[in-house]
Amino acid sequence: MPLFYPLFRKHRDKFVLALLVLLSLTLLLLPEKPRFTISKTLLNTVFYPVERTAHNLSEIAGLRAENRRLKHQVATLSHERERLLQYRAERQRLRRLADFKKEQSLKLVPCEVVGRNLARFQTLLTVDKGRNDSLAVRMPVLSYQGYVGRIVEVFDNSASVQLLSSRNNPVSCIDKRSRVIGILEWKHHNYFRMSNVSVVEDVQVGDTLITSGFGGVVPKGFPVAVISKITVDIDGLTLKVDAKSDIDFRSLESVFVVTDEILWERELYYEGMDSTLATDTLGAGP
Repeated sequence: MPLFYPLFRKHRDKFVLALLVLLSLTLLLLPEKPRFTISKTLLNTVFYPVERTAHNLSEIAGLRAENRRLKHQVATLSHERERLLQYRAERQRLRRLADFKKEQSLKLVPCEVVGRNLARFQTLLTVDKGRNDSLAVRMPVLSYQGYVGRIVEVFDNSASVQLLSSRNNPVSCIDKRSRVIGILEWKHHNYFRMSNVSVVEDVQVGDTLITSGFGGVVPKGFPVAVISKITVDIDGLTLKVDAKSDIDFRSLESVFVVTDEILWERELYYEGMDSTLATDTLGAGP
């Protein structure tokens, strides 16, 4: 044995090759079932850990690159936010000089959809928050993409939401570009029609329709749909304005209920301490 180790170190490659050839011949001579069992054992004990380690190293490199990219994005957004805060302060001063009403932000309660009632002319969702979470009837409901409906029934720990994609659930909208006002009603799927639009009004295909805020129930400024087709009605005095929503109402999994309005001065998102976010982000290591 003492002579074997120097010999092995000197001819290591040949020993490994001979061992692999011997192992291959042994496997070829064995019956199919034992051959498969031994091959599977060797694969799990030798090759899989090596492959898994290489895969993990590759993932770590990808995560580091993604981390650097996200830090750069956060820093950019933080600088942009600082500029917007300055514009906000200037806008508030101008509104005070004009004696306008103080602007407010919204308090949102996130909810998960736990039930659906997809009737032909009315779509209802059941969410996992209710009276115990300060939800009430007529509160507006939003998604990441805009306004989706309102609460119609509330229980202690759940609530029913009537979606915009239902009959008899219209919403007042404004053309974001031209400020033309109309009433948006559901037609089918995620298609809508905006009524009460005169033939002389300035509306164009591609314009975004947002909530008007009229009536005090639905907050102003949330996207609803995009104009897809415009035709003159049979009376020659009004327009048929067809619009399509980007929201898939039948596959919503989470929504946000607007429970209250908060003055910007009280809003926690604008604390001065997070103005250092960009510096902290750029100064941190990968």
